Amino acid sequence: MGPFFAGYCSDKFGRKRTLLIFSVPMLISHLIVAFASNAIEYYIARFMMGLGAGCVFTVIPIYVGEIAETKIRGLLGSVMAVLLSNGLLLVYTIGSYVNIMTLSFILMIPVGLFMIFFGFFVPESPYYFVANGRKSSAIISLSRLRTTDESSILQELKEIEDVINEAKAKYSVKELFSSRSFIKGITITTTLMYFQQFIGITILLSYLESIFTATGSSISPSSSTLIVAVVQSMSVLVSCLLVDRWGRRMLLLIASLGCASPLMVLATFFYMKNSEMDVSSLWWLPIACLMFFFITFNFGMGSLPWTLVGELFSAKTKALASSVTAFTCLFLAFLLTLIFPSLEQFIGFHGAFGLFAANAVLCFFFVFWYVPETKGKTFQEISKILEE
Repeated sequence: MGPFFAGYCSDKFGRKRTLLIFSVPMLISHLIVAFASNAIEYYIARFMMGLGAGCVFTVIPIYVGEIAETKIRGLLGSVMAVLLSNGLLLVYTIGSYVNIMTLSFILMIPVGLFMIFFGFFVPESPYYFVANGRKSSAIISLSRLRTTDESSILQELKEIEDVINEAKAKYSVKELFSSRSFIKGITITTTLMYFQQFIGITILLSYLESIFTATGSSISPSSSTLIVAVVQSMSVLVSCLLVDRWGRRMLLLIASLGCASPLMVLATFFYMKNSEMDVSSLWWLPIACLMFFFITFNFGMGSLPWTLVGELFSAKTKALASSVTAFTCLFLAFLLTLIFPSLEQFIGFHGAFGLFAANAVLCFFFVFWYVPETKGKTFQEISKILEE
């Protein structure tokens, strides 16, 4: 539900205001968890958090795509992945040492700081202002976002007006799904979200300790999980530095094949273990594979699908496209998390990891044949590529 509410609100009330509004349910969610005493209260808290998270995954790619300069759009588009990985690291680091009430209060701090910083120091998207006829506000917003002179700001304002006017002239509600660029763009983003989830990222994060327990490693599951979380955070930072140098396609291709390799090794390891072969000397292998998986995953599959959401769509269709893409991601994550215990019982860890590896290989071919390069290109140039 969150993505569709957020998509509508971002066009109606603005990107900034929508993010601030939907931060409130996240605060309430943590507060409910801190004092929850039964399952119903936890369900309510999860619902509230889902609304907030749906907004984050929907609006931030739009906002970042609209405020970033072309040359650093990929870098800023990866920021969400950095913050997500650091959030996981925070929870893994302190979650084992404090109770759930204390953890909930600690997790309220970043949300509160975001609301203060974003509310007072960050401008609204100039695209939103132009789309709503507030040209003077758009100039003020650009002045706060850029270090260039007035003539450069006015030139960029003209480019934004051209993008907005072209979108208004080109699309109507009836024509939306007959637009080749929109159909191709939404196919790319939703398919990448499918591969992101069915490569196994949510399962690996949700069942990380269970997976380490199943390996029989001499290192405790909690220590192994912390090691992986640290590696994940570091690899996301490296990805941010490479995205505007190597391009989106190259990183996605590297990430997909890079994920397939450790997943196949893990599938083989668990097959050997289930066949009662002696794998005690390979205790280090699952940790090494998962570290390699997270490094390569974060090179592309973690952040770039969200970056492309902010790049592939016109100003008029961006909110809807972002809502559909975020819903696809969150629904598939929910579905896979729900069915994985039954899947693991049916085909085992080795079968599950083999399935994830096969999806990673399919992702490579999808990116190779279908995903265009957007590095350094304007929105108009990207739109022309999608129309071809």
